[in-house]
Amino acid sequence: MPWKCPQDGNDIDDNLVTCPLCGYTKFPPGVALVSDATGKEVQARIPTTFGAAALKMLGDPEVKYVASEQFKLEKRQDQGGWAVVNITWATNPLYLNGAPIPPEGVVLKQGDKLSIKDKFFRLTVRLL
Repeated sequence: MPWKCPQDGNDIDDNLVTCPLCGYTKFPPGVALVSDATGKEVQARIPTTFGAAALKMLGDPEVKYVASEQFKLEKRQDQGGWAVVNITWATNPLYLNGAPIPPEGVVLKQGDKLSIKDKFFRLTVRLL
């Protein structure tokens, strides 16, 4: 179902998050993290810290590589999206699309790939 841009009134395809006319970006109400191994997902609609306990429900045996606190999802209103930020004391760092996440975090896009050390516990980002 299309959405209406609040800045110019243009009807935008639901698969797009940015208005092609004015550049307005629709802030996604939440993020789903989908396990590549099992297809199960966990959702966040508020800023949340994720670790092994919360991610165990995905049923991926590679959850053993996830720290008790691994990463945070934060709302970044000024950047128009949700950001992922590593917990600095986690033993195995989280990667985004095959690269280490910088200390300040990165705003997520539809289809982004998260993984532990770019090898384990692979998740696909789905913006809600």
